[in-house]
Amino acid sequence: MLELYSNSTIFLICFVALLTSTLHGATGVAGGFLLSAAIAPIVGIAPIVPIMSISLLISHASRAILNRKDFDRDVFLAISVPAIPCIALFAFLYGQMSATLIAIVLASVILISIPIRKWAKSRKIKANKKMLSGIGVIYGGLSGISIGPGMLLIPFMLGYGLTKEAFVATLAVIALLTNVTRLTVFGVSDLFNADIIIIGLLLGLVSIPGNWLGRYILRKISSDRHSGIVDILSIIGALNFFWLAFK
Repeated sequence: MLELYSNSTIFLICFVALLTSTLHGATGVAGGFLLSAAIAPIVGIAPIVPIMSISLLISHASRAILNRKDFDRDVFLAISVPAIPCIALFAFLYGQMSATLIAIVLASVILISIPIRKWAKSRKIKANKKMLSGIGVIYGGLSGISIGPGMLLIPFMLGYGLTKEAFVATLAVIALLTNVTRLTVFGVSDLFNADIIIIGLLLGLVSIPGNWLGRYILRKISSDRHSGIVDILSIIGALNFFWLAFK
């Protein structure tokens, strides 16, 4: 696969990975699906989730390490324990989906998350551990077949009382475990090949300096601006996937 691309194309992919990982490090979400939307026209729809699972494994690991002091173990366990079996089941189903259906699912998950987060914010949700576990089930199912459902966790994790720093740190570890689970399922299917692994590793390594820069930006932005950035990026990414599905 790599020999099909010029050096300038590979450079462009890496630059986009650096840019989106900076946004990811600053917001805790958005970088993964925005990168997937940007590279989908180049690598194709079907390999997107496997490639991004490898890339995000590295990205989330580096962000988790950078923000480890803000990690909240109770929130992590409440969401992850019910999410993991759902991730495994739906990751298996991903291998049975067509490219068009995958693109529609990716776009729909991104768009649906916006009004849900707005509704949740207007209701000023006060989440407890049972509520976190419930949303963990939904997050797990969507995470098995798409990139970006971490946005659904925002109002519930923040409603539990996490600061934006603790949210970014804890979601990074949740997402790290999510990608480990997806990769385990994909590894026993025919969704992996050497080219997918190489591209995923390349994008993941490029994301490390972006996460470091994003962590610095995170300390400088307000919570309202944080939310606005996520909404704008959500719409852009979703429209791109709809375009790929129906062009």
